[in-house]
Amino acid sequence: MYVLRSSLLPACLLLAFLHLTGAQRPVVTVTNSGNVQVFRTETANLTCNFVSTEPLNIHRLSWYKLNEDGREGEALLLYVTNFGVNEDADRMAELGLTGRVSFPPDLTYMAIQESAQPDTGTFRCKVTPIYPEGDAVSVDTNLTVVVLPQVRIAQLPLTAYVQEDVTLTCQSSSFPPSTYNWTRVDGAALPGGAMFSEGYELVIPKAVMSDAGEYRCVADNGYGTDTDTYLLTLHDRTTSQPTTQTTKPETTKPGGVEDTPKPQTTDSTGLVVGLVLALLAAIVVAGGVIYYCRNKGSGSSKKADKKTKQQSAGSQRHADMEAGTGRPESWEAPKPRNDSPKKRAGVFDTTDVVGPGDDDLDYSKQDIKPPGPDGKNGVHDKRNLDGYV
Repeated sequence: MYVLRSSLLPACLLLAFLHLTGAQRPVVTVTNSGNVQVFRTETANLTCNFVSTEPLNIHRLSWYKLNEDGREGEALLLYVTNFGVNEDADRMAELGLTGRVSFPPDLTYMAIQESAQPDTGTFRCKVTPIYPEGDAVSVDTNLTVVVLPQVRIAQLPLTAYVQEDVTLTCQSSSFPPSTYNWTRVDGAALPGGAMFSEGYELVIPKAVMSDAGEYRCVADNGYGTDTDTYLLTLHDRTTSQPTTQTTKPETTKPGGVEDTPKPQTTDSTGLVVGLVLALLAAIVVAGGVIYYCRNKGSGSSKKADKKTKQQSAGSQRHADMEAGTGRPESWEAPKPRNDSPKKRAGVFDTTDVVGPGDDDLDYSKQDIKPPGPDGKNGVHDKRNLDGYV
Protein backbone atom coordinates (compact mmCIF):
# COMPACT_ATOMS: atom_id res chain seq x y z
CA MET A 1 0.00 0.00 0.00
CA TYR A 2 1.39 3.36 -1.01
CA VAL A 3 1.03 6.43 1.14
CA LEU A 4 0.49 9.68 -0.76
CA ARG A 5 2.62 12.55 0.49
CA SER A 6 0.63 15.47 1.79
CA SER A 7 2.78 17.88 -0.24
CA LEU A 8 1.79 16.09 -3.46
CA LEU A 9 -1.92 16.00 -2.70
CA PRO A 10 -2.75 19.44 -4.16
CA ALA A 11 -0.89 18.63 -7.36
CA CYS A 12 -2.64 15.30 -7.75
CA LEU A 13 -6.00 16.92 -7.26
CA LEU A 14 -5.10 19.55 -9.86
CA LEU A 15 -4.05 16.90 -12.36
CA ALA A 16 -7.28 15.02 -11.84
CA PHE A 17 -9.29 18.18 -12.35
CA LEU A 18 -7.45 19.07 -15.54
CA HIS A 19 -7.88 15.57 -16.88
CA LEU A 20 -11.62 15.64 -16.26
CA THR A 21 -12.05 19.08 -17.80
CA GLY A 22 -9.96 18.23 -20.88
CA ALA A 23 -7.61 21.23 -20.82
CA GLN A 24 -6.12 22.30 -24.14
CA ARG A 25 -2.41 22.18 -25.04
CA PRO A 26 -0.95 25.38 -23.60
CA VAL A 27 1.19 27.91 -25.41
CA VAL A 28 3.81 29.61 -23.23
CA THR A 29 5.51 32.94 -23.87
CA VAL A 30 8.75 33.77 -22.00
CA THR A 31 10.32 37.24 -21.88
CA ASN A 32 13.21 39.01 -20.21
CA SER A 33 14.35 42.58 -19.81
CA GLY A 34 17.29 42.27 -22.19
CA ASN A 35 20.99 41.77 -21.71
CA VAL A 36 22.50 42.82 -18.40
CA GLN A 37 25.72 44.76 -17.82
CA VAL A 38 27.00 45.44 -14.33
CA PHE A 39 30.29 46.57 -12.87
CA ARG A 40 32.28 44.17 -10.77
CA THR A 41 30.91 43.65 -7.22
CA GLU A 42 27.47 44.94 -8.22
CA THR A 43 24.29 42.77 -8.12
CA ALA A 44 23.04 41.36 -11.43
CA ASN A 45 19.28 40.73 -11.79
CA LEU A 46 18.32 38.37 -14.63
CA THR A 47 14.57 38.48 -15.32
CA CYS A 48 12.31 35.71 -16.66
CA ASN A 49 8.54 36.15 -17.10
CA PHE A 50 6.14 33.74 -18.78
CA VAL A 51 2.44 33.53 -19.58
CA SER A 52 0.38 30.56 -20.71
CA THR A 53 -2.78 30.25 -22.79
CA GLU A 54 -4.08 27.83 -20.19
CA PRO A 55 -4.47 29.44 -16.80
CA LEU A 56 -4.66 26.18 -14.90
CA ASN A 57 -1.65 24.05 -15.74
CA ILE A 58 1.63 22.81 -14.32
CA HIS A 59 4.95 24.24 -15.53
CA ARG A 60 8.58 23.51 -14.85
CA LEU A 61 10.92 26.53 -14.74
CA SER A 62 14.69 26.03 -15.02
CA TRP A 63 17.74 28.29 -15.08
CA TYR A 64 20.95 27.25 -16.85
CA LYS A 65 24.31 28.77 -17.61
CA LEU A 66 25.43 27.82 -21.10
CA ASN A 67 28.82 26.24 -21.68
CA GLU A 68 31.34 27.71 -24.08
CA ASP A 69 29.97 25.48 -26.84
CA GLY A 70 26.46 26.89 -26.31
CA ARG A 71 24.94 23.81 -24.71
CA GLU A 72 23.03 23.89 -21.48
CA GLY A 73 24.90 23.09 -18.33
CA GLU A 74 23.26 21.53 -15.33
CA ALA A 75 20.24 23.36 -14.02
CA LEU A 76 20.76 26.08 -11.45
CA LEU A 77 17.11 25.99 -10.43
CA LEU A 78 14.25 23.55 -10.98
CA TYR A 79 10.81 24.74 -10.10
CA VAL A 80 7.50 23.01 -10.67
CA THR A 81 4.44 25.13 -10.09
CA ASN A 82 2.38 23.96 -7.14
CA PHE A 83 5.19 21.61 -6.14
CA GLY A 84 7.72 24.03 -4.63
CA VAL A 85 11.34 24.86 -5.35
CA ASN A 86 14.15 22.36 -5.85
CA GLU A 87 17.64 23.91 -5.97
CA ASP A 88 20.64 21.98 -7.22
CA ALA A 89 23.08 23.07 -4.52
CA ASP A 90 25.96 20.97 -5.81
CA ARG A 91 25.81 22.58 -9.24
CA MET A 92 25.64 26.04 -7.73
CA ALA A 93 28.73 25.30 -5.63
CA GLU A 94 30.57 24.12 -8.74
CA LEU A 95 29.81 27.41 -10.48
CA GLY A 96 30.85 29.42 -7.44
CA LEU A 97 27.33 30.79 -6.99
CA THR A 98 26.44 29.30 -3.61
CA GLY A 99 25.38 32.04 -1.23
CA ARG A 100 25.39 34.64 -4.03
CA VAL A 101 22.26 33.54 -5.94
CA SER A 102 18.73 34.18 -4.79
CA PHE A 103 15.24 33.95 -6.30
CA PRO A 104 12.13 35.91 -5.36
CA PRO A 105 8.97 33.98 -4.48
CA ASP A 106 7.41 34.59 -7.90
CA LEU A 107 10.63 33.54 -9.69
CA THR A 108 10.46 36.57 -11.96
CA TYR A 109 14.24 37.03 -11.82
CA MET A 110 17.47 35.51 -10.58
CA ALA A 111 19.80 37.75 -8.54
CA ILE A 112 23.58 37.30 -8.45
CA GLN A 113 25.23 39.31 -5.67
CA GLU A 114 28.88 40.45 -5.67
CA SER A 115 29.24 39.69 -9.36
CA ALA A 116 32.71 38.85 -10.62
CA GLN A 117 34.25 38.63 -14.06
CA PRO A 118 33.88 34.80 -14.25
CA ASP A 119 30.09 35.28 -13.92
CA THR A 120 30.11 36.77 -17.40
CA GLY A 121 28.23 34.52 -19.82
CA THR A 122 24.81 33.49 -21.12
CA PHE A 123 22.04 32.39 -18.77
CA ARG A 124 18.93 30.60 -20.05
CA CYS A 125 15.47 30.58 -18.51
CA LYS A 126 13.35 27.65 -19.77
CA VAL A 127 9.66 27.04 -19.11
CA THR A 128 8.17 23.62 -19.88
CA PRO A 129 4.41 22.87 -19.61
CA ILE A 130 3.98 19.55 -17.81
CA TYR A 131 0.22 19.19 -17.86
CA PRO A 132 -1.37 19.74 -20.16
CA GLU A 133 1.82 18.87 -21.97
CA GLY A 134 3.29 21.55 -24.15
CA ASP A 135 6.45 22.70 -25.88
CA ALA A 136 9.31 24.10 -23.81
CA VAL A 137 10.11 27.74 -24.37
CA SER A 138 13.30 29.54 -23.27
CA VAL A 139 14.89 32.94 -23.32
CA ASP A 140 18.61 33.76 -23.04
CA THR A 141 20.14 36.66 -21.14
CA ASN A 142 23.73 37.75 -21.70
CA LEU A 143 25.43 38.91 -18.54
CA THR A 144 28.54 41.09 -18.80
CA VAL A 145 30.46 41.89 -15.65
CA VAL A 146 32.54 44.95 -16.52
CA VAL A 147 36.06 45.34 -15.14
CA LEU A 148 37.42 48.85 -15.65
CA PRO A 149 40.92 49.25 -17.10
CA GLN A 150 43.89 49.47 -14.78
CA VAL A 151 47.02 50.24 -16.74
CA ARG A 152 50.26 48.50 -15.79
CA ILE A 153 53.35 49.71 -17.64
CA ALA A 154 56.04 47.05 -17.73
CA GLN A 155 59.62 48.10 -17.01
CA LEU A 156 62.13 48.26 -19.82
CA PRO A 157 65.58 46.64 -19.56
CA LEU A 158 68.01 48.25 -17.11
CA THR A 159 69.68 50.29 -19.86
CA ALA A 160 68.43 51.89 -23.06
CA TYR A 161 70.94 53.13 -25.61
CA VAL A 162 70.63 55.01 -28.85
CA GLN A 163 70.56 53.01 -32.07
CA GLU A 164 68.82 50.14 -30.27
CA ASP A 165 65.20 49.05 -30.57
CA VAL A 166 63.13 50.19 -27.57
CA THR A 167 59.81 48.57 -26.62
CA LEU A 168 57.29 50.29 -24.32
CA THR A 169 54.67 47.90 -22.91
CA CYS A 170 51.26 48.94 -21.58
CA GLN A 171 48.80 46.32 -20.31
CA SER A 172 45.47 46.48 -18.54
CA SER A 173 43.45 43.88 -16.62
CA SER A 174 40.04 44.88 -17.96
CA PHE A 175 36.90 43.26 -19.31
CA PRO A 176 35.94 43.63 -22.05
CA PRO A 177 39.55 43.86 -23.25
CA SER A 178 40.95 47.34 -23.78
CA THR A 179 42.35 49.03 -26.82
CA TYR A 180 45.52 51.10 -26.39
CA ASN A 181 46.74 54.42 -27.68
CA TRP A 182 50.26 55.87 -27.32
CA THR A 183 51.10 59.59 -27.49
CA ARG A 184 53.92 61.88 -26.39
CA VAL A 185 53.19 64.07 -23.38
CA ASP A 186 54.84 67.12 -24.97
CA GLY A 187 52.52 66.85 -27.97
CA ALA A 188 55.27 65.92 -30.42
CA ALA A 189 54.68 63.23 -33.01
CA LEU A 190 55.71 59.66 -32.28
CA PRO A 191 59.19 58.72 -33.50
CA GLY A 192 59.43 57.91 -37.15
CA GLY A 193 59.00 54.22 -37.80
CA ALA A 194 57.30 53.56 -34.45
CA MET A 195 55.10 50.47 -34.57
CA PHE A 196 52.34 48.95 -32.43
CA SER A 197 52.83 45.31 -31.49
CA GLU A 198 50.11 43.09 -29.99
CA GLY A 199 47.98 46.20 -29.59
CA TYR A 200 49.64 47.28 -26.34
CA GLU A 201 53.35 47.62 -27.20
CA LEU A 202 55.05 50.60 -28.81
CA VAL A 203 58.26 49.68 -30.62
CA ILE A 204 60.78 52.42 -31.47
CA PRO A 205 63.38 51.05 -33.91
CA LYS A 206 66.94 52.40 -33.68
CA ALA A 207 66.11 55.05 -31.12
CA VAL A 208 67.88 58.42 -31.22
CA MET A 209 68.42 60.94 -28.41
CA SER A 210 65.44 63.04 -29.55
CA ASP A 211 63.16 60.05 -28.86
CA ALA A 212 63.76 60.40 -25.12
CA GLY A 213 60.94 61.89 -23.06
CA GLU A 214 57.53 61.09 -21.57
CA TYR A 215 55.08 58.81 -23.36
CA ARG A 216 51.42 58.38 -22.41
CA CYS A 217 49.44 55.16 -22.71
CA VAL A 218 45.62 55.28 -22.69
CA ALA A 219 43.58 52.08 -22.23
CA ASP A 220 39.88 52.11 -23.19
CA ASN A 221 37.44 49.17 -23.02
CA GLY A 222 34.28 51.10 -23.87
CA TYR A 223 33.17 51.40 -20.25
CA GLY A 224 36.06 53.38 -18.84
CA THR A 225 39.63 54.52 -19.47
CA ASP A 226 42.89 54.56 -17.58
CA THR A 227 46.09 56.46 -18.31
CA ASP A 228 49.71 56.12 -17.35
CA THR A 229 52.93 57.79 -18.45
CA TYR A 230 56.38 56.44 -19.10
CA LEU A 231 59.67 58.33 -18.88
CA LEU A 232 62.09 57.03 -21.48
CA THR A 233 65.77 57.78 -20.82
CA LEU A 234 68.35 57.13 -23.53
CA HIS A 235 72.16 57.16 -23.32
CA ASP A 236 74.92 57.35 -25.88
CA ARG A 237 77.51 54.61 -25.37
CA THR A 238 80.31 56.78 -26.80
CA THR A 239 79.83 59.72 -24.41
CA SER A 240 78.39 58.49 -21.13
CA GLN A 241 77.30 55.51 -19.15
CA PRO A 242 73.65 55.27 -18.12
CA THR A 243 72.93 56.03 -14.49
CA THR A 244 69.14 55.83 -14.55
CA GLN A 245 66.54 53.36 -15.58
CA THR A 246 63.35 54.26 -17.38
CA THR A 247 60.88 54.90 -14.61
CA LYS A 248 57.17 55.18 -14.00
CA PRO A 249 56.73 58.78 -12.89
CA GLU A 250 52.97 59.10 -12.57
CA THR A 251 49.70 57.25 -12.92
CA THR A 252 46.26 58.69 -13.59
CA LYS A 253 43.39 56.61 -12.29
CA PRO A 254 39.61 57.01 -12.78
CA GLY A 255 38.38 60.07 -10.94
CA GLY A 256 41.40 62.22 -11.78
CA VAL A 257 43.59 60.93 -8.92
CA GLU A 258 47.28 60.95 -9.78
CA ASP A 259 49.97 58.90 -8.15
CA THR A 260 52.99 60.77 -6.76
CA PRO A 261 55.91 60.72 -9.23
CA LYS A 262 58.78 58.49 -8.23
CA PRO A 263 62.20 60.20 -8.42
CA GLN A 264 64.95 58.74 -10.53
CA THR A 265 67.58 56.99 -8.51
CA THR A 266 71.26 56.19 -9.03
CA ASP A 267 73.44 53.43 -7.72
CA SER A 268 75.79 55.26 -5.28
CA THR A 269 77.04 52.27 -3.28
CA GLY A 270 80.65 52.75 -4.39
CA LEU A 271 80.58 56.45 -3.57
CA VAL A 272 79.23 55.82 -0.06
CA VAL A 273 81.90 53.18 0.65
CA GLY A 274 84.66 55.55 -0.49
CA LEU A 275 83.39 58.36 1.72
CA VAL A 276 83.23 56.07 4.76
CA LEU A 277 86.81 54.85 4.24
CA ALA A 278 88.10 58.42 3.81
CA LEU A 279 86.34 59.50 7.01
CA LEU A 280 87.88 56.62 8.98
CA ALA A 281 91.37 57.47 7.68
CA ALA A 282 90.94 61.12 8.69
CA ILE A 283 89.88 60.09 12.20
CA VAL A 284 92.98 57.86 12.61
CA VAL A 285 95.37 60.62 11.44
CA ALA A 286 93.76 63.21 13.71
CA GLY A 287 94.02 60.86 16.70
CA GLY A 288 97.73 60.27 16.05
CA VAL A 289 98.47 64.01 15.82
CA ILE A 290 96.61 64.72 19.07
CA TYR A 291 98.45 61.90 20.89
CA TYR A 292 101.86 63.12 19.69
CA CYS A 293 101.17 66.72 20.67
CA ARG A 294 99.99 65.77 24.15
CA ASN A 295 103.06 63.59 24.88
CA LYS A 296 105.52 66.21 23.60
CA GLY A 297 103.85 68.98 25.57
CA SER A 298 103.89 66.91 28.77
CA GLY A 299 107.67 66.19 28.52
CA SER A 300 108.54 69.83 27.90
CA SER A 301 106.38 70.92 30.81
CA LYS A 302 108.11 68.53 33.20
CA LYS A 303 111.57 69.77 32.15
CA ALA A 304 110.47 73.38 32.52
CA ASP A 305 109.07 72.72 36.01
CA LYS A 306 112.32 71.06 37.12
CA LYS A 307 114.42 73.92 35.80
CA THR A 308 112.15 76.46 37.47
CA LYS A 309 112.44 74.71 40.82
CA GLN A 310 116.25 74.63 40.57
CA GLN A 311 116.40 78.31 39.71
CA SER A 312 114.06 79.14 42.58
CA ALA A 313 116.17 77.19 45.09
CA GLY A 314 119.39 78.89 43.91
CA SER A 315 117.78 82.29 44.13
CA GLN A 316 116.63 81.61 47.68
CA ARG A 317 120.14 80.57 48.81
CA HIS A 318 121.60 83.65 47.22
CA ALA A 319 119.04 85.84 48.96
CA ASP A 320 119.87 84.30 52.31
CA MET A 321 123.58 84.96 51.82
CA GLU A 322 122.91 88.55 50.84
CA ALA A 323 120.84 89.05 53.98
CA GLY A 324 123.98 88.36 56.08
CA THR A 325 122.80 85.22 57.79
CA GLY A 326 125.66 83.28 56.28
CA ARG A 327 123.43 80.20 55.86
CA PRO A 328 120.14 79.25 54.37
CA GLU A 329 117.09 79.42 56.59
CA SER A 330 116.63 75.70 56.39
CA TRP A 331 120.19 74.89 57.49
CA GLU A 332 120.66 73.12 60.86
CA ALA A 333 123.96 73.27 62.75
CA PRO A 334 125.63 69.93 63.21
CA LYS A 335 125.86 68.59 66.74
CA PRO A 336 129.28 68.86 68.45
CA ARG A 337 131.39 65.76 68.10
CA ASN A 338 133.00 64.19 71.17
CA ASP A 339 136.14 63.31 69.36
CA SER A 340 137.86 66.63 68.67
CA PRO A 341 140.67 66.83 66.19
CA LYS A 342 144.02 65.61 67.46
CA LYS A 343 147.54 66.63 66.69
CA ARG A 344 150.18 64.03 65.89
CA ALA A 345 153.78 64.92 65.26
CA GLY A 346 152.95 67.98 63.28
CA VAL A 347 150.24 66.26 61.18
CA PHE A 348 146.63 67.36 61.22
CA ASP A 349 144.60 64.17 61.37
CA THR A 350 141.44 65.32 59.79
CA THR A 351 139.47 68.21 58.45
CA ASP A 352 136.27 69.10 60.20
CA VAL A 353 133.76 71.16 58.30
CA VAL A 354 131.57 73.51 60.26
CA GLY A 355 128.58 75.35 58.96
CA PRO A 356 128.93 79.05 58.44
CA GLY A 357 128.26 81.54 61.24
CA ASP A 358 127.15 79.21 64.04
CA ASP A 359 126.60 81.35 67.15
CA ASP A 360 126.73 78.36 69.51
CA LEU A 361 130.39 77.60 68.78
CA ASP A 362 133.34 79.21 70.53
CA TYR A 363 135.88 79.44 67.81
CA SER A 364 138.68 80.37 70.26
CA LYS A 365 138.43 76.99 71.96
CA GLN A 366 138.13 74.94 68.78
CA ASP A 367 140.81 73.90 66.40
CA ILE A 368 138.90 75.36 63.49
CA LYS A 369 138.96 78.54 61.60
CA PRO A 370 136.03 80.91 62.07
CA PRO A 371 133.97 81.86 59.03
CA GLY A 372 135.63 84.30 56.73
CA PRO A 373 134.17 87.56 55.57
CA ASP A 374 132.69 85.87 52.49
CA GLY A 375 130.63 83.51 54.67
CA LYS A 376 132.36 80.34 53.50
CA ASN A 377 132.68 77.40 55.86
CA GLY A 378 135.69 77.34 58.18
CA VAL A 379 138.08 74.40 57.77
CA HIS A 380 141.09 73.07 59.67
CA ASP A 381 144.19 74.44 58.07
CA LYS A 382 147.57 73.57 59.71
CA ARG A 383 149.06 76.77 58.38
CA ASN A 384 146.71 78.86 60.47
CA LEU A 385 147.00 76.92 63.75
CA ASP A 386 149.57 77.53 66.49
CA GLY A 387 152.27 74.93 67.00
CA TYR A 388 152.28 73.78 63.39
CA VAL A 389 154.79 74.76 60.76
